[in-house]
Amino acid sequence: MIVLNKTDLVPAEKVAEITAMLQGLNHGAVIIGTKHGKVAPKEILNTGRFDYEIASTSAGWIRELMNLGTHTPETEEYGFSSFVFRDKRPFHPERFWQYLSEDFDGGIVRSKGMFWIASRPSEALNWSQAGGSLQASSAGRWWASMPLHRRMNIPSFLEAQEEIEKDWDPVFGDRGNELVFIGQDMEQTRIKMELRACLCTPEEIEQMWKGGYFEDPFPETMN
Repeated sequence: MIVLNKTDLVPAEKVAEITAMLQGLNHGAVIIGTKHGKVAPKEILNTGRFDYEIASTSAGWIRELMNLGTHTPETEEYGFSSFVFRDKRPFHPERFWQYLSEDFDGGIVRSKGMFWIASRPSEALNWSQAGGSLQASSAGRWWASMPLHRRMNIPSFLEAQEEIEKDWDPVFGDRGNELVFIGQDMEQTRIKMELRACLCTPEEIEQMWKGGYFEDPFPETMN
């Protein structure tokens, strides 16, 4: 449930646009518009609406990853859309950093997922962005960075082995980029092309496997 306050301070058209954006970010939420924060208690207390199973998959980025994305007439009317970028190849750290710093599309409202870069071939990285706030953090190691005999002694791997190996790449293993983008008036084709331009070339991938040096522009505090 989302309370959208101060709706009296902007035109009705703007309220409708913001409501459409919120529906794209959280499809299942009830949105209540208020003025001066006034809302009837019965509308937000003891509603019995919370369901953990629904809540765990209600975020727009999760629904897009699970192919459950809902594109309603309201969201489409205001140009809100979402898509997933997937590619097994690593990002070149310098080109990816430059893209994020200088060319990241201003229409992207929310993005989230996992990625990897050539300067950290063993490390899985979490990505999270909301508006102008961008954050990357360590998500641990890729299974493919460990010898098979070591993986076979880790309970969490054995429990999910079938699911992990379902998308296993003969070159990169479970490494890969899977990023969800939600935004307004996004040029999906162009953004995907720009992201692919940040990926390593075959020559750079060969250099990575040989232990070649790649400058890592990501802050050390990311860990």
